[in-house]
Parts: sequence; C-alpha cells; structure tokens
Amino acid sequence: MGQTSVSDSHKKIELGWQFLRYYSLLRVVIAFFLLISPFIFQTKTEFNNPQLYNSIAISYMIVATLLLFIALAEQRFWLMSFIQPTIDIAFLVALAFFGSKDTSAFAVLMALVSIFALLLLRHRWALLYGVSAAAFLFLISWFKNKGLHSDNYLELSLQAFAILTVSLLGNILARRLTNYESEAIENSYLINDMHQLNGKIINNIKRGFIVITEDGTTLYINKVAWYYLGNPTSPIGQNLKLIAPELYQQIFEMQSNEHEGTIVKTSVSGPRLLPKFVKLANDNKILITLEDYAKISKRIQQAKLASLGQLTASIAHEIRNPLSAINQASQMFDELEGTSQQEKDLLKIIQRQSKRINNIIENVQMVSKRKAPIRQKLLLNRFLQSFIHEFKQGLSYNAEFFVNPISEELKVNFDQGQLKQVLSNLFDNGLKYSFINTKKYTINISANQDPKTNQTFLDIIDDGTGISVNDIEKIFEPFYTTDHDGTGLGLYISKELCEANGAQLDCIPIAFGGACFRIVFDPNYYENTHS
Repeated sequence: MGQTSVSDSHKKIELGWQFLRYYSLLRVVIAFFLLISPFIFQTKTEFNNPQLYNSIAISYMIVATLLLFIALAEQRFWLMSFIQPTIDIAFLVALAFFGSKDTSAFAVLMALVSIFALLLLRHRWALLYGVSAAAFLFLISWFKNKGLHSDNYLELSLQAFAILTVSLLGNILARRLTNYESEAIENSYLINDMHQLNGKIINNIKRGFIVITEDGTTLYINKVAWYYLGNPTSPIGQNLKLIAPELYQQIFEMQSNEHEGTIVKTSVSGPRLLPKFVKLANDNKILITLEDYAKISKRIQQAKLASLGQLTASIAHEIRNPLSAINQASQMFDELEGTSQQEKDLLKIIQRQSKRINNIIENVQMVSKRKAPIRQKLLLNRFLQSFIHEFKQGLSYNAEFFVNPISEELKVNFDQGQLKQVLSNLFDNGLKYSFINTKKYTINISANQDPKTNQTFLDIIDDGTGISVNDIEKIFEPFYTTDHDGTGLGLYISKELCEANGAQLDCIPIAFGGACFRIVFDPNYYENTHS
C-alpha cells in the first residue's frame, strides 16, 4: 500500500506539472496583453498612473517568463503551486489600482487565477485566493475613489459575488477532478498489472505464441516461441520470413480465419512443431501458436495406453487362462517320449511366444497402473553397488559391470523401486546387445555432475553396435522394438518413470560404437554434503 500511494503521488505531481506549464504559458499571454492593451485601445489617458502601470506590466511580463521556465524545470511543485497564484493576484491588484477606473477585466482575471489555484492545489484552502481577490476589489475602489460610492457599489458587489461563485464552482470541479484523476490512476495501474500478469501467463504457458502483421512483421513473441525458433536475435520488428521461412510459407496456405498448419522444424536442434494460424478479428494481424509435436504425440500415446490398459485389465484374466493352458500343454507334450526334434522346435516357438504375450500384458498393466513416485535421497555410488550386486544374483550367466569412480557425496532424489526398474530395463538391454556384438555380457557405468547446471547424470553404456540416427527418435515410443522377442515397452516405461521423478532419459550418440543411455536427474533435488 505504501509503494502504491507513493506511485500515485508521483503520478499526480506529474499531471500537476503538466497543468502548471499550461497555466504558466497562459500567464505569459495575459501579461503580454496587459502590457500592450493601453497602446491598442488608447486607454492610457484614463489610467491612474500610466507610467507606473507600464513598469508593473513590464515586470509582470518578465516574472511570467521566468515562471514559465521554472515550470519547465519541474522543481518544488507544491511551493510553486502556492507562490504562482499569489504572484498573479499581487500583480493584478497593482495593475488594477494604477490602471483605469473600470476594474471588471481585472475581476475576470482574478476569478480565473482563483480557479487555476484551486485546480493546482486541489484543497479548499485555495478558496482564500477568491476571497482575497474579492476583498482587494473593494480596497482598490476605496483607495482610488477615496471611499465607496453608491454609483459603483452595486457593480463591485456583483464582481465580488461572481469571483466567490466561480471560486466555489472551481472548488467543486477541483474535487471532482481529483476523484476522476485518482480513479484514472488506479485504473492505469490495474491495466498495467493486468498487462504484466498476462505477459507472465503467456510466457509461462508451455506453448509458443507469435503475433505478426499481414506482411509478416513480428510484433510479439513469447519465450517458448523464441526458444522454438532457435533463439533468434532481436526478433521483434523482423520479418518472419527471415526468422522461420518454412513457417512463413504456410501463412499463404490459409483458407479461413483459422488454419492448422503442417509439422515444421524451424531449427536444427529444435523440436518438431505443429503451428496453428488465427486471423485476429477487426485487426490486420495473425496469431501463430506453436506446440511441440512430441508432446502432442505423447498425450495421444498416453491416452491410447490408458485405454489399452483398461482393455487389458478387463481381458487379461480371459487371456491368461488359455495361455497358461497352452504353455502347460506344450511343456507336457515336449516331455512325451517319441517327440521328434521338429516337433520340439515347434513347441519351443509356442512357449516363447506365450511368454512374450504374457510379458506384453504385464507391461501394459504396469503402464496403466503406475503409482505416483515416493522420492527419497539416495547416495548414488552406494545405491549402484548394492543394486548391481542384487541384479547379478538374478542372472543365469556371468556379466561384468565396469563402474568408473563415483563421488561418495553425489546424491539424487528418486523413487528407489522405480529407479531399480529403470536400471533393470537398461541393464537387460545393454547386456543383450553387448553379447550379440562381442559375445560378452558387459556394461560400462559412469556418473558425474555438470558444473554449469548442477545436474547429476548417470550413463549406462553397452558394447553393442549402437543405435542408428533414425531409430533414436523412435526407441522411446511404445511398442517400437528392433528385437523380435521384445515388447517395445521397456524403454517407454523407463522414460516415463524418469520423467515422473523429475529426471530425463535420453540416448546419447558415442563415437566408438555401442549405445549410451543417460539419466539426467532433477538439479533442484541435488544436495552436496558440504553445503
């Protein structure tokens, strides 16, 4: 509240200086008119003291010019607001006393000064200017005519009454202007706050927004769109054709006020984007929204898997009963005497495919029934040593795990059971492809912390043939697999579990062959024991 009131005060003073400049400019005009009026209207002979009147008029013109420069300098507003009307009243009284007998023009000017004083000070004390002006009219007449006479008393009374009436009306006007001004300032702050709030909301929305003119000039771009376009330098004011030519080209394909474009990639390292173009009503502008197509695909996949999970849950029992019967019958048939080798090979195919179907059902159910993670702080080196020992005990073959030295102080925040599930999937894949390529079951493990981002990462590297560039974008999609016996859900589930724990699972290209799967943990949960 304190900051707002200070800001309101500054705003009012700023408006006050603007009004005071107009007032000072009008004063110069009035002073100049009072200076030249005796020569224009030939009324100099009627003056009480023409020479002294000219001297005062010249002085008033000089003072009016100085006050105009002071108003332009904007120093000591409240002091100037009190002094300037006082100076005006003093000069006008002097000019009226030494000028002609008719004081009606000066009465009008003093009433005008009273109104300006009220509009400047915005306080009822400014009514004293009007009262003083009315009193001075009687004093001027008293001294000039050596007393008040009945022939001009009525005229003086009417002039004084007019000054007081105008002052009272000016006071009402000033108070209303003050209220309107306060409301206008308050509304301006509300509009400014809403503008800033809208800007924050738009910048925090995980969708890109660009506003351009019909000729392609960029008027607005939020942070997400700026990132999607490859962080261009000073995009505001540039033509979209120079920033994203493929996106600009799609504008000409618009058939209506709303048009969904085709998938486009605006930068080498950026994501694939799905644009939407909307012509703004009653405005020659176009709103472009950009959405990461990978996120759209992910939502579609999650919806499909959720539906598939519900379907699988309802029919899993119906499938498993005949499946277990088929598997059991094949095993019994395999144990019968007189079974030929060809028949045994066929039975192995039946058993292998039955096992695969069962694994698919279990994996889909696991996706649809995944529990929320319960994260806990884990010492990464100690956890890996324990898990590798546990994992090797469950293997039917000898496997070698080469672990590079890991700091004992390195911690991560992850659901322990879900991290074991992720590593189990990655170890199974790595050992399998290492054996296919080298006839040895080997895994290389390293972990460290990025000094720039404080992100802890864990690399699981196999000795396989690696993953092609075309497959890197697909391997995390559900049901995509290059293994004949695979379900295509292992890596998808692992990536989903990582993201649920605030981490990221990626496949990192390496120069010497093999595949490197990197888990980048959430930096917000990193803690160092020395901190």
